[in-house]
Amino acid sequence: MIIFMHAMRKQLGYGILYVFVGALQFFQTLLVSSVYDNSFLGFKFSPGSTIFYTSTLFVIFLTFYSENIIKTRGLIYGLVISNVAITLFSHFLLVHSEADLNPSSVFLEELLDFELSLFLIGTSLLYIEGMMIVILFQLLQLKLPKLKLFFKLLLTMGIVCLFDSVFFYTFFYLNSENYQEQMFGNIVGKQLTVLIFSFLFYFYLSQLAELKVRKPKSIKEILSIFTF
Repeated sequence: MIIFMHAMRKQLGYGILYVFVGALQFFQTLLVSSVYDNSFLGFKFSPGSTIFYTSTLFVIFLTFYSENIIKTRGLIYGLVISNVAITLFSHFLLVHSEADLNPSSVFLEELLDFELSLFLIGTSLLYIEGMMIVILFQLLQLKLPKLKLFFKLLLTMGIVCLFDSVFFYTFFYLNSENYQEQMFGNIVGKQLTVLIFSFLFYFYLSQLAELKVRKPKSIKEILSIFTF
């Protein structure tokens, strides 16, 4: 769906892709906070983290690769703002449902009963990792210009997702009994997802998308994502 909407950007614009990714934010966070029953190769993981969150990071990469720093920065801040808004609205709904004894309110309470810090840390990581994607990929473009796009994409997203898995699960689950199981399961799930997505996005970018990519000339140009 992401590749299709990006391919239709000239006809439909980028708005439809950004709305789609923004709509996934609440869904993926609910899965991260509650669903860990899926297992693969003996590891348990949450599809919200391994699939939906990773797809959001790939949209950031795709926007940067096909457009420019300004649009990428706008997407990153847009996702951060939407996550903060979702957090506030969800918290207000939870407070309201706790004061109401209707069956629908009980359902809402069960649905929205997640740690507020989960949203806030996840949103902070999304901002940091969005910047990391731009910097790491441009560094590879600058230092290893002959390296194939597939390996640049795989290395960039693999490193970012590894950072996310280690930091997120260490922060939230370090003292839990199944900390190692959850973290390694997330690492395995994310890296497999990165591998599959890298093949798909590489095929799209190299064979289907008609893009002119400008390579950075210096480290200073790479760090321009932090400036306005």
